[in-house]
Amino acid sequence: MSRAQAENVIKNIIREIVQECAMRAQSVSDTLVAFMVKAVVLDPRNGFNVDRTLTKQDIEKLEELCLDKLMEKCSPSLDTIKMQVYFDMNYTSRRK
Repeated sequence: MSRAQAENVIKNIIREIVQECAMRAQSVSDTLVAFMVKAVVLDPRNGFNVDRTLTKQDIEKLEELCLDKLMEKCSPSLDTIKMQVYFDMNYTSRRK
């Protein structure tokens, strides 16, 4: 899979998750979802292999895991990721 194809797959996953969150009355940014996707994929407990192309089942599992985490109420880990996104969006650009 080329880099462009991989980027398109990731963008589609992010778009699907954002839309599903909206259907569940939860507003999330693309950036937050992208951070969550990366966190879920890199967590070895979830069993994703970053060196292998994602199958349809992998994508469905990834979307469900992300949705579960994004829908959590009173979640310190979600709050931490939201703070990381906020910091990344507001302070990293000032360093440049």
